[in-house]
Formats: sequence, structure tokens, C-alpha cells
Amino acid sequence: MENHATTPLHHAQNWFEQGRKLALVTVLSVWGSAPRPAGSHLICDNQGNFEGSVSGGCIEAEVIAQAVEVLTKGQARDLSFGISDETAWSAGLSCGGTIRLLIAPYDAAIHDVVIQIVQAQITRQRITSHTDLTTGQIALIPAPDNARITQLDESGFIQTYRPQPHIMVIGAVHIAQALAQMARITGYDLSIIDPRSGFATAERFPSVNLHEIWPEEFFKTNQPDSFTAIVALSHIPHLDDPALNAALKSDCFYIGALGSRKTHAKRLERLTATGFEAGTLERICAPIGLAISAQEPAEIAIAILAEIIQAYRKA
Repeated sequence: MENHATTPLHHAQNWFEQGRKLALVTVLSVWGSAPRPAGSHLICDNQGNFEGSVSGGCIEAEVIAQAVEVLTKGQARDLSFGISDETAWSAGLSCGGTIRLLIAPYDAAIHDVVIQIVQAQITRQRITSHTDLTTGQIALIPAPDNARITQLDESGFIQTYRPQPHIMVIGAVHIAQALAQMARITGYDLSIIDPRSGFATAERFPSVNLHEIWPEEFFKTNQPDSFTAIVALSHIPHLDDPALNAALKSDCFYIGALGSRKTHAKRLERLTATGFEAGTLERICAPIGLAISAQEPAEIAIAILAEIIQAYRKA
């Protein structure tokens, strides 16, 4: 079972294939407290139905009205919206900001590119696009040497799409149940690895990728990539240690392990004995999760997911 995030571009692909007339809205740049980053998308049809967000709600109604007009006239628009302090405050922001957007008719040429972007997301590959600010047309390009997520200049808007994180969880425990639900809301893929048949069940983990297998066997055919977070929750050395071993040998962006400082000290002794150096072992976040004094399983899951998000955004 694969659980891939449904993004505005996924909706664009599906809606276009249903025959809808669409406009694609892209955030080109932000200033101030604008809540959606450059590269965010909103897709809108000519009836005003939409998916995605470009401001968190402050200007969506006006953007949708502009998008419908773009569909009527058939020409892209490069627009800037200022969010006043008063409007920003009503939307839950501390101060105003400015958002620059491109609204473009979504045609067959753009659709062909979107299909490739969506497929790259599914196959967990980076992919970079260039958008012409006059026409709104999108082309795929090699990633620039200074590969940033977005780049805006006179030549157009360059955007690199990264896969959403894949969280590999060792141990089908209570914390994992809560983490699975939160990961789904966040749009992150999540897999549970646990050889104990009574733990890794569909009843306990509905709609989750379950692998009733020993971690060392799982990692033989499922290599972590740079968009992978590995979370060891079983609290059992012969389950967690092989997963940590695989994680430390990979370029995954996050490694976390449940346990007290005393437990982690013993864990480090075991991993050192297998040949890992101290600098490498510093990659393990333990005790796991941001320090929010979490106690209950759901609270610990929140702390873990928050730490994963923090690591991903810094990567």
C-alpha cells in the first residue's frame, strides 16, 4: 500500500483529465508575514472550485476571482497583493505582508509537465521547473548548481520540487499509532516495520504501510534516501539497533530513537562496538522529539513529528 500526499498539482492533473477548465496559481515571492512560501500552488476551475492555498485564507477569494477572469481572457497575470495589518490580524498573523503571484491558464502543455512533476514526487526524485512569467508556460530544466527550492529573477521562476518525507518507524507501538495519523494529516508517507504479528495489524494501523518483517530484512530492499526519516520506537535493541545501523550508513535527513539518556548511552556503546565513530552517532536524536515535556503517546508523537519537520526544513 502506498500513501502519497495529494497536492494541488495532483488535483490539477485529475481535474484536467476530467475536462475541467483550470487556472494554476503560483506564489512567486513573499515579504513580511505572508504565511505560504514561494512555490505554493492553488488550482482553480472556471466555477470557482479550488484546492491549495496561497495565503492561508487572507486573499483566496480575490485570487479565485482573478483566476476565473484569467480563464475567460486566456492570458497569464503577474500580480502582487498587499495584506494590511488589519487583514493580517484577522487571519491570525502578527503583521501584514506582500505576496506576488502568477495566475496562468492550465493547458495541455502545462499538463504534460505537471504529470512529470507528480510522477517524480511518487518515485521520490527531485525535479526542477522554469516558469515563463509572461505566458505562464512551464518547462523542466536541470537543477541549478546553487539549487535552492525557489529562485525568481528576470528570466522567470525556477522551482525545485522535493519529495515529501517518508517516515520509517521501527516498532508498532502506541506512539506509532498516533504518529501515523499525524503524518497522514501532514502529507508525509509513513511505514511501520515490526515482525511481531500482534503489533503490526491493519486494525491497529488502518491505511498504513505495514511490514511484518525484521528491520535488517526490510532495509536490504528498502534503502533510506535523503528524504527519509527513521524513527526507532520499539525500545528493543535487537529491533532498533539494525534500523539505526542502516540509518547511520545512509544519507537520511533524520534519525531518532526512543529512550532515556541512560538507555541511549547503552545504545551508543553497542553501536560504537559495531564500528561507528562518535561524530556519526551524533546524528541520532535521543531522547527523541522536541523538548516540550511530552508524556502521553500522542504528545510524544507530536514532539517527534515536530522534530522531523524542523530537520526537513533545514535540510
